[in-house]
Order: sequence, then C-alpha cells, then structure tokens
Amino acid sequence: MYTPVMLSLFPGILYLAPFTSTILRLGAGAAFIYAGYFMFVHRDDFTKIHLPIIAHPALWMLWVSGVITIADGVAIVLGYGTQLAAIIGIIIAVKHMSLSKQYESLRPLPRSTYALLLLMCLALLISGAGPFGLDLPL
Repeated sequence: MYTPVMLSLFPGILYLAPFTSTILRLGAGAAFIYAGYFMFVHRDDFTKIHLPIIAHPALWMLWVSGVITIADGVAIVLGYGTQLAAIIGIIIAVKHMSLSKQYESLRPLPRSTYALLLLMCLALLISGAGPFGLDLPL
C-alpha cells in the first residue's frame, strides 16, 4: 500500500485518504443547499425573467426546483442514496452551467463553481459515500 520511500510531502496523513469522499460530500451538499435556498429567496426575480421555452416560470416551478436542489444537497451531505444524488447533482450542475450570460442572474453560483460541482459529483458517483455516510456497501 504505502511505503516509507513514497514521494509524498506529508506521508503521515495518508491514512485519512478514505475520508476524501466525506469531504467531497460536505462541500457539494452545502453548495446545492445554498443554490436551492437562493432560489427561494429570489423567487420574485426569477418569475420576472422571460425564458425562451416556458416564457415566465411559474412560482410552483421554482418551488419544485428549489426543493429538488435542497433535497439533493441534504442527501449528499448525509450520504443517503449518494450515487443517485450525485447523478441528480450532475444534472443540476449541467443545467446551471448551460445558462447563457443573458440569464446569469438565475445562477446563484459562478459557472466555474458548477464545473467543480460536476467533477465532485462524478467522483461521488464513482467512489460512493465513504465513511460517515448512510449508504451501506453491499
């Protein structure tokens, strides 16, 4: 596994490597919870914007989107259904990344943050919840 001649700056902390999934979960989940909260706080601004396909989004659409985003963030933080939550997180990240500059006010976080969230969700999809998650390895 790890040997004393490894080229690592801090080889003494490599025993913490299994906790990387937990750190990814906490960061990604907090970002999704914030994004959903942002949708609720600025819901009046969202309903005034004209979108190409749906015109002005109805208030119920914003509620559904906000609840799904917050629920996904909570599931990721708790490590419950992590792989499914990661797939939903990937969809949310791609949705927000694809918004053009015209709809930049609809994006609570910068596009680069959503690119990082996409990568974090991909890592969680592959690695699973890790320690302190509610998912049980089968």
